[in-house]
Amino acid sequence: MENMWRFPGNGYTQDQGLDTSDMETFKKDPIASLARELCQNSIDARKKTAKGPVRVEFKSFSIQRNQIPQVDSIEKQILACKDTWTTNKKISDQLEVMLNQIQKEEISCLRISDFNTKGLVGVSGGDNTPWHYMIHGSGLSNKSSTSGGSKGIGKFATFVTSQFNTVFYSTITEEKEKGYQGICKLCSARQEGTTEKTIGIGYYGSSIQNEPIGGEFNLDKEYKRSGKTGTDIFILGFKNPAGWKADIISKILESFISAIVFEDLEVVVDEHIINKENLKNIVYDENLINKSSRKSIISQYLLLTDEEHRYEDSIDFKELGKAKLFLMEFDSENEHLATNGCVMIRYPLMKIRDIDKITTLPCSAMCIIENNTLNSILRNVENPQHTNWEFNRIEDDKERAEVRSIYKKLLDEIRKLIMEHLATSDSFQTDVVGAGNFIPGSESSEGLGVDSVNKKILDKPEITTKKVKSTEVKLETFIPDENGDEILEIEAEGEEEDEKEAGGHQRASKEYSKSDIQSKGGTSSNHTLVRYSEIKGMSYRLMCLNKKMRMYAIAFTSTVEEKEVILELFALDDGGAKTQVLILACTVNGVKAQIINRKKIKFSVSDGQKIKIEMITDQSELFSSEVKLYACR
Repeated sequence: MENMWRFPGNGYTQDQGLDTSDMETFKKDPIASLARELCQNSIDARKKTAKGPVRVEFKSFSIQRNQIPQVDSIEKQILACKDTWTTNKKISDQLEVMLNQIQKEEISCLRISDFNTKGLVGVSGGDNTPWHYMIHGSGLSNKSSTSGGSKGIGKFATFVTSQFNTVFYSTITEEKEKGYQGICKLCSARQEGTTEKTIGIGYYGSSIQNEPIGGEFNLDKEYKRSGKTGTDIFILGFKNPAGWKADIISKILESFISAIVFEDLEVVVDEHIINKENLKNIVYDENLINKSSRKSIISQYLLLTDEEHRYEDSIDFKELGKAKLFLMEFDSENEHLATNGCVMIRYPLMKIRDIDKITTLPCSAMCIIENNTLNSILRNVENPQHTNWEFNRIEDDKERAEVRSIYKKLLDEIRKLIMEHLATSDSFQTDVVGAGNFIPGSESSEGLGVDSVNKKILDKPEITTKKVKSTEVKLETFIPDENGDEILEIEAEGEEEDEKEAGGHQRASKEYSKSDIQSKGGTSSNHTLVRYSEIKGMSYRLMCLNKKMRMYAIAFTSTVEEKEVILELFALDDGGAKTQVLILACTVNGVKAQIINRKKIKFSVSDGQKIKIEMITDQSELFSSEVKLYACR
C-alpha cells in the first residue's frame, strides 16, 4: 500500500493502441474540444446552493520535471511501450515524441479548476459515483437528463492536449471528501518478467486496487483552492500551440455565450476574465476571437442582449415543453454579421449545432430548448461531441420515426416564424431578389397539396417555357364565363398602348369589343368588358421555402383595395430575359387560391394588408425574379 504508478495487466486479452476511438473523437480540434467538454462538465456539476455563476479557470504554468510524482516511472513505461511496438512505425514515432517531451527539464502544464460546483462525489469510495465514472469509466455516465454531457467520454479531451497523455484529478466535495489520482493513457506494453501485456492505462494511486489518494493535490504554486468545493485538473506536458488562448475563448463563447449572458457561467483564461459585465469587450476584441468564429459569436451576442431589435417567440410543444426563438435582421450596413442560420441551444444553455442557410436574407436566429422533456429527448440522440442530433442512434424504428418527427416539427416552426417575421418586416427598403434554402419538411406545405403535386414535380420531365424578351409588354384580358366559375383568357394582338401614369410609370392595357371576344371563341352572352392594368409602387420579397420541393413564398404589403387582382411571377436570367414561372399549387395567407392556366394567381387585397403567398412552382433551381400584379381598372 503505497502511492505509486501502476500499469495493470490485460490478462492476455486485448491489446490497446494509442489511437483509440475515445481519443480520436477529440483529436480533430483538441483545444476547442477541451474548452467545450470541461465547461460542460463544470456546468453539470453546479451546486444547488450555489450563489452566482459556475466559475471555470484555465491557467497555464510550468514546473520542473522532478515535481511530477514518480516521473521516472512514466518514462520507463513509455520506453516499454516503444520496445513492444518497434515494428509499428506509427506507434513508435508517437512514443518517441512522448519520450522527448517527458525528458525535458521544464514541463508546460495547464490547470482547469471549477468553483460553485459540488466536486466529484465518490472519491472516498463507491462504484456508481461521478468519481468512479471519471477515473475508471469509459462510455459510462450517471448524469441527469438536464445535464450537458451524457456519453461518458468527454474526459478524454484532456488527454489529447497532453504531450504524454498524463492528467491528474483532485477534488473536494460537499460531503468534505478530498482525494486525487493520476492517469497516464498509453498503449499496451509487455510487463517485465512475463509475457503478459498491460491494459495500456496507468494509475497513480494508493493501492493495487488503484484507489485514490486522500487529500488535495496541487502542482501550481500560485494557486490555492482554500477548501472550496470543486475539481482541479492538471494536464502535464500541455500542448500550447500559438493562439491557444484565442482558441479556448472562441470555443467557449461559441458554445456557452448564452450561459454567460444568463450568468450561469464565468470563465477565466489566464489573464482574461469572461463574464456578463465585460462580455461585450471580449466579443469585439479581434485578438481574442478567431476570425472563423467571429460572425457566430457576435450574432449570438446581439440576439441575447439587444432586446429592442430582436423578435422573440415561444414555441409550445405542449406536454413536451417549450423552446424560445430569437431572430434579428440586419440592414445593408451590418449584413456582414448575419449568419443566415439558426443556432440550436439546449439546456443547460449549451450550443449543439447550427442550422445553416435558412434564408439568404441578412438575419441570424437562435433557438433555446428549455429544461423539459423535449430537451431530454434530443439529448439522448446527440453524438459524443454533443455537436449534432443523430436519430439513427435509436434502434427501435417506431421510436426513431417519432423522435425525428418531433425534431422536424421544431424546425418547421422555426422556419415558419422566421419567414413570417422577415416577410412582413418594414426594415427592407428595396425589393429582395433571390432566395435561400429553408429547412426541408415544412408543415405549411400541407395546404398546397404537396403529396400529389410534389410527385408530379419529381416524376415529370422539366417543363420548358417560352422566354419573353424584357422589352415586350404582354397583355391578357380576362372575362368571366356564363357560370362565373372560369376565366376566358384572350391575348392582345398588334400594337400595345403605352400610357404614362403619375410619377412616370408605364401603363399598358387593351380593350376588346364583343365581336373580338366571340371571334376568339368567347361567350356570346352579355358581359361587361374588363380592363387589367399593372399596379405599380409595391415592393415584393421572394423567398425559397424548400428547394427540393420547389416551394417559394412571395410577401408584400398591399397599398390598394381590390376585390380581384392577378399576380404573375417571372424568372430572370443573367441577360435580363424572363421566363414565366408556372404555379402548380398555391395558398394566399393560408387559403387555397385560384390558379389560371398555371400562370396566374387570382385573389383579393385590402389597403395595408400583409400578403403571404406560398406556392409550388416548376423551378428546380434558385432564381432571380420579377413580380407583376394587375387589377381591373
